[in-house]
Amino acid sequence: MKTRSWRVKDVMSTPVVSAAPTATASQLAELLQAHDIKHLPVVENGRLAGMISRRDLMRALLDIPRQCTASGDEAIGTAVRCRLESELEIAAPMVRATVSNGIVTLKGEVETELERAAARVAAESVRGVGGVANKITLASA
Repeated sequence: MKTRSWRVKDVMSTPVVSAAPTATASQLAELLQAHDIKHLPVVENGRLAGMISRRDLMRALLDIPRQCTASGDEAIGTAVRCRLESELEIAAPMVRATVSNGIVTLKGEVETELERAAARVAAESVRGVGGVANKITLASA
């Protein structure tokens, strides 16, 4: 009976892509994605120190302690400011967003009533927002 005589070289990706033990999570993710691979050898001083997989990376990212991420009003404020800038192209100093006890206060100046209303809706749609005080005014023509 003849068995298949596959060798590692027959199924491995070439050239070999590896990471150093000092690589950051974002560097590992970039390597995995850029080379469309699921496992990455970790090499130190020319020797295999270990393997990292997509699953390992995801598990590590999900285990980031809560104190390392913004929470409460700080997180809500960041999310509101990001949404205003990315979706509506409304950024400080045009409009400022502050948060206290889950209530967002929008202050500043925009060109149209539509922009004013859109800023309120964008802020209201952020998870954790308990209300919006829209103090945005219209620019004088």
